Amino acid sequence: MRRWSSLALLVLVSAPALAQDTAPAATPTPEAPATAPAAAPAPAPTPTPAAEPVAPPAPAPEAPTEPAPARPAPTRRAAPTPAPAAPLPATAPPPATPRAPAPPAPPPAPSRDAARPLADDLSPEGLTRSVIHDEARFLFQSLLTGDVRSASAELTYPFQLEEKRFNTPEELVQAWVKQLRARRTDLVTLYDIEVLPFAEMEKKYGKPPARLGLDPRALKDTWAAVGNLSGHAAIFLFRGSSDLNWHAFAYTD
Repeated sequence: MRRWSSLALLVLVSAPALAQDTAPAATPTPEAPATAPAAAPAPAPTPTPAAEPVAPPAPAPEAPTEPAPARPAPTRRAAPTPAPAAPLPATAPPPATPRAPAPPAPPPAPSRDAARPLADDLSPEGLTRSVIHDEARFLFQSLLTGDVRSASAELTYPFQLEEKRFNTPEELVQAWVKQLRARRTDLVTLYDIEVLPFAEMEKKYGKPPARLGLDPRALKDTWAAVGNLSGHAAIFLFRGSSDLNWHAFAYTD
């Protein structure tokens, strides 16, 4: 440490001499007149001591920051305790709910052999009207749907179709099918059927056409079923048979 102090003092003492050696030579001035006194030499500049390095100020210690106060945790309100329900009076258990009955099966399609409903008029004449009405409806519907063979099986023979007489169902089916093909039966609707004794039918609608070739003596127990086919009249004639039933034996429209 002393060596460094002696070296610094030596540098400070030799600094003016070094400065004079390195100073530029003075520019010669012209000679002044003899009467003027000689100018005094300019004083040498005083060397300035070298500035010692200044140490940077130490950083001020940071003030300790206080931690933010913690927020209190939210407290849940306790749910109010429900008051105990009053005990229900003892009652008998409710009766078991009966199960709904299964939907009934759809009724079968009506067939001709199904039992006929009872007629409003239970007299012999009223029962006869009911039987003939059902037979005539089956025949008309069979013809409108083109089922001539089913209709021919319910007729009695010989059968009179307009002016022609047929002794067997096969002959009648062939002739009737040809007639129905020439007509638009799918556009015809059966609206109603009126059943009358033959004598009442003559009074209301007139005598049957002569082309049927009917014997007036055999028409005593004959009934007529007059069908309204889209406003056009069509007639089946019925007579009783040995099986105590009624069958059609003639047709005209």
